[in-house]
Amino acid sequence: MTMDNQQNTPEELAALELYHQLANLSDETADRALLLTLRMPNGRYVGDVWLSRQDVEGLTDSSLGLAMVKADHGQQAEPLLDVDANDIADVIAEAESFLTDGGI
Repeated sequence: MTMDNQQNTPEELAALELYHQLANLSDETADRALLLTLRMPNGRYVGDVWLSRQDVEGLTDSSLGLAMVKADHGQQAEPLLDVDANDIADVIAEAESFLTDGGI
């Protein structure tokens, strides 16, 4: 949230991560069904995000799934794995190798 030398709190970093994930969700040419404004609990502005109808529906379904998992386990759902571009490239290379070898 700051561009200077001041450190962001874990909450601010989480808010920025959410903002960037949402901002990259809908293509700029997609319909604009919903505008979300993200703010911190103290009212500090994080950003605005346009979402397409399809992405709003996907987020709604995903939120429902997360709530159901949490209810089933009676606890917070585990965070998703932290996957980077190298991990993705490794999986693709392994799949290509597997298919090149005839799937054996």
